[in-house]
This record gives sequence, C-alpha cells and structure tokens, in this order.
Amino acid sequence: MSNPTVFISYSHDNEQHKTWVLKLATDLRSHGVNAILDQWDLRIGSDLRFFMENGLSAANLVLCICSEEYVRKVNSGLGGSGYEGMIMTQSLLQNAKSEFVISVVRNNPSANKVPLAFGSKLYIDFSDDELYVVHYQELLERIYGEDSKKKPPLGNSPFSTEMGQK
Repeated sequence: MSNPTVFISYSHDNEQHKTWVLKLATDLRSHGVNAILDQWDLRIGSDLRFFMENGLSAANLVLCICSEEYVRKVNSGLGGSGYEGMIMTQSLLQNAKSEFVISVVRNNPSANKVPLAFGSKLYIDFSDDELYVVHYQELLERIYGEDSKKKPPLGNSPFSTEMGQK
C-alpha cells in the first residue's frame, strides 16, 4: 500500500488529549499516511455529518482513539463519536470490513478499554508515553500491512521419508 488513508475518530476530552491526537496524526503524515483529522479538515461552516461519513468511506482504516470518554460516547451513541461508532459498527456487523477499525487506547483507566462493538478485537495501548515510539512503530506496521515479527517458514516433518533417508 503506497499511501494508506486513515480516518481518526476521537472525542474532544480536553486540550491535552486533542494535542496528543494531533501529534499522532502529524507523525503518521510524516511517514506517508494520509491522516484525516477534524483539526485539519473541518472549518467553521463545514457539515460535520458529511465530514464523518465521507472520511469513513474514503479511509482504508479507522483509528479509534479510545479514551474513557470516547468509549462512553460510542457505547451511548452520543455526539460525533457516537455517530461514527454507529457507522463503524454497521460495517463490522456486515463483515464488509472486519479489520477496518484499529482501537488505540489512550487516557482510559476504566475496565472498558474499547467500545462494546469492538470488544473482541485486539487493541494497541498508548497509555504509557515512555513506550510511544515502540507502539507507534507497531501501529505503522499494521497500517502498512508489514510485520516485524514474521512467522518462520514451516519445516518438514522429522518423520517424513525425506528426513529418514538423510
């Protein structure tokens, strides 16, 4: 994939959280990922619903920044996060894009790390700022479909005739 497009879904918990999301999106763009982010792509007078629907349909992947507040809003269907969650859940239920959503946990000390609809999916935890670079590299690998932990090739059975004749 040359320049994947990701839509970043998050809740505006506070300025510090918005700044962290902006940093993540900026880092992604510096590594060739076309990050769609409301802080860049929405202007006063823009249609919020159109932005969300268009961004979600244009994206190869969606990064859900799962703060405690985001999870609450998605589970309750509140605000923009709730609306985006509804659209993503519909895609998951139709199995149209089963690996479309990547849950990124941040600022979430609760037991519910991700919205209920994404509960069985693996997530990446960005809670520890000291591990940002490690988790960021893992996220980039996932976005680009790379895997630094490549599975070794399968060898021959030790009981096969080829092995016994050597």
